[in-house]
Amino acid sequence: MSHGNQFSTVKSSGKLGHIQVSFPLPIFQEFSYHVPPQLETLPVPGARVLVPFGSRKLIGIVVSTSQIASRADLKEVLRILDPTPILSPELLELARWISRYYFAPLGEVLRVMLPPGLLAKPSSSDFRPREKVWPVKTRLAITSFQTSDLLSLTPRQQELIGLLETCDLPVSANQFARKNACSTSTLKKLAARGVLVLENKQIYRSPWIDPTPPPPVIHHPLNLDQQKILQAIRKQLVDKDFHSMLIHGITGSGKTEIYLNAISLIVQSGGSALMLVPEIGLTPQISGQFRGWFGSQVAILHSGLSEGERFDEWLRIKEGKAKVVIGTRSSVFAPVLDLGIIIVDEEHDTSYKQEELPRYHARDTALKRGQLERALVVLGSATPQLEIYHSSVEKGRPQTAILSRRILNRSLPEVHIADMRLEFEKHGKALILSDLLRQLLEESLKRHEQALLLLNRRGYSTALLCRSCGSTETCKNCSISLTYHLDRSLLLCHYCGHTRPLPSRCRDCGKEYIYFLGEGTEKVQETLQNLFPQATIGRLDRDTVRKKGSLNKILLNFGKGTTDVLVGTQMIAKGHDFPGVTLVGILTADQGLRLPDFRAAERTFQLLTQAAGRAGRGERNGNVVIQTYYPNHYSLKAARLQDYSLFFKKEIEFRRRFQYPPFSALVNLLVQGKHREPTLNQANNLCRILLENRKQISAGKRIRILGPAPAPLERIKGEYRFQMLIKAVQRSEALQIIRLGLKNLSQQGASLKKVTIDVDPVSLL
Repeated sequence: MSHGNQFSTVKSSGKLGHIQVSFPLPIFQEFSYHVPPQLETLPVPGARVLVPFGSRKLIGIVVSTSQIASRADLKEVLRILDPTPILSPELLELARWISRYYFAPLGEVLRVMLPPGLLAKPSSSDFRPREKVWPVKTRLAITSFQTSDLLSLTPRQQELIGLLETCDLPVSANQFARKNACSTSTLKKLAARGVLVLENKQIYRSPWIDPTPPPPVIHHPLNLDQQKILQAIRKQLVDKDFHSMLIHGITGSGKTEIYLNAISLIVQSGGSALMLVPEIGLTPQISGQFRGWFGSQVAILHSGLSEGERFDEWLRIKEGKAKVVIGTRSSVFAPVLDLGIIIVDEEHDTSYKQEELPRYHARDTALKRGQLERALVVLGSATPQLEIYHSSVEKGRPQTAILSRRILNRSLPEVHIADMRLEFEKHGKALILSDLLRQLLEESLKRHEQALLLLNRRGYSTALLCRSCGSTETCKNCSISLTYHLDRSLLLCHYCGHTRPLPSRCRDCGKEYIYFLGEGTEKVQETLQNLFPQATIGRLDRDTVRKKGSLNKILLNFGKGTTDVLVGTQMIAKGHDFPGVTLVGILTADQGLRLPDFRAAERTFQLLTQAAGRAGRGERNGNVVIQTYYPNHYSLKAARLQDYSLFFKKEIEFRRRFQYPPFSALVNLLVQGKHREPTLNQANNLCRILLENRKQISAGKRIRILGPAPAPLERIKGEYRFQMLIKAVQRSEALQIIRLGLKNLSQQGASLKKVTIDVDPVSLL
């Protein structure tokens, strides 16, 4: 367990040494700088410095220091910006691990560890560090006042002083002036006379939409299974060393209640806790529960906050004012002091994998941070990632704890399979709603119950087809059809953002036989509103949550019961707890099975199981309808039974037969370029180098290199994409071959900017 040591800069009695500095740039290099005697101190690793970089001045992070005399040709450090490091030794070591493991420049890793602005470039030569790169917000505030000479004041000024007596100081001068119908100039005149004191004070930018703390929550008694798991957690916490645990609990089994009690143990002992959730959509509900338990000790971190809100939360955490941190992927780097427990809820979720540089996985990073900080790491899921569950079963790491029943002995929902092949035969056309789902939805609305409908496609129509010549509207930059969005009345590419007006005629043959093919969430919402005009139909997808606060508003309205049916993408399937939901409909359950990815069956099972688990979490039993054209697929059968072990047995044999994880380590290499042939040539050259290196490093068939081949989405954002898949018995050998290959390419003078290396990929698209 880390104890949050704040290492100050080192005083020097003579010559200072030199430091190694890393910059937030896509380069695998650190730079040496001389620390001149006039700076008087040698900065400690984790602190920021201002240094010359070519013709510019940049802010970098000190990653190592030496008191040995530096070379005469080194440039000098201009300023030391932090008296104490802003990154702890544990976080610096974590950054080094991520850099090595995921082939990411160290500076890029350090960049994502810090809130925006701390590594900003100085804008001018008169750079002032506290104002430019320590983005606190200050405001003129009334900090104190005297009432000693009221007779010399006007009646209005006396009245204002009387109003100040009712305020908690300090108080914002602007807010006080607005509230009491006076001007700030009046307050400044009083300050000039010595009646009150005006000072610039730091203002905390709250991330909470409702700043009023929720009332304390009721602490529900734990059932025997929950008590047993909490007792195991308590034992591991007492050990004060790294441990890992997987809580494999069915949906609605009370995992969150265990998290709350475990964190309470840590906080009571003076430690801190970090909890990761996969989506921003989960933070309002989860944070509300946690604020009810822990009040102002809770901080949240996610990309939905403004830069100022994120910085202020980060600073509260770093200063130890927040003991419980809740956030999405990047919050795994929160500067938590005395870290005792890390919880990764819904650990299977692909949102934990960063798809841009650095391509880290937050769950695996949490496990590594737990090792470095000697903390307990708890993973929770009703549908654990297959590799994690296999490791738990075969190696006992992480230790598995099982919750096999719902709280209060509530039953799992009844799951029905609607065979859409039979529906097509019966009605002579493809339907959005099966007869069964439509019937159950009618009954649900009559009983004033709520329903969730899942369709993992946003927009109105997934493609436009000319029924005369067969052409479709495709993106000019990507190998993908454009999606029609009714609310914006345009065609949109979901990969590059390219838009195009809706045509009245086919662009190829000029005829008017334009047909809307496939449906998205917009079309489903429209269909439901026509079928049930008295019902309130809501929608939750990326389009409806573009504005700040809209996500929380949609979830709040549904939670209060003002929305009868909520249609949405996979955002509605993740961890939400709505007791009023008694019906869940999954409209195209087999959609994910068509993807060319070895994880397709696992993702389908996880999504269906998680979505089904939203039903029947209150007093009334739930129903789930899974609509599919492949009712006999094992992932759908297992999801219908809510049986993870059945799915695991089938899927693990598929993985074993074709040597996919956990029976091999995967690295996906992607080569991109504007022009097809040169890009393919570069991919072939890289593949040739890797094959040569394999002969030196690995014996036999321990490593297979597949490709290069066009990626399933061959062209994205105007660039062609060719991929190679490395399958290795030992991950270390695969990484060694790649490192050597990149070195060979660099020696040839080849550019590596368009080579993407994805270690442990969660998607092969």
